[in-house]
Amino acid sequence: MKRLLAIVLLLGFAGAGFAIDPERLDDPVQQARYERLIHEMRCLKCQGETVADTPALFAVDIRRQVRAMVKDGRSDEEIEQYMVDRYGELILLRPRSLWLWIAPAVLLLGGALVAWRILGQRRQLLATDDSEPGEDVPGGDLR
Repeated sequence: MKRLLAIVLLLGFAGAGFAIDPERLDDPVQQARYERLIHEMRCLKCQGETVADTPALFAVDIRRQVRAMVKDGRSDEEIEQYMVDRYGELILLRPRSLWLWIAPAVLLLGGALVAWRILGQRRQLLATDDSEPGEDVPGGDLR
């Protein structure tokens, strides 16, 4: 029984090696550039993983494209710009656009401002309400 469990576990972990890119570039400098680039790009099909760390078909395609462009001698900026033009700024783990960095804070502050105004209006309504508790409310029954 233990042997069967060990075999099942080994077979289950056998697929984990497919996320590693088996192809290598001949030039070590190009290989280092390639690895740095694929670690700086996000897999748009996965949740927060880099293109280098996932076996998703999208990531395999991106790695293939980056490898081909590195072989062709394109600069890092050209490769990144090609990917941004094709997939948008979200493909970069560190987006260039300042708006993508500050948008969450702006939205959070906007929501807080709306909540503050609503609560202020409620307080003002309660402060000016001079009706007695249990008194009928004009406009009908609220039950």
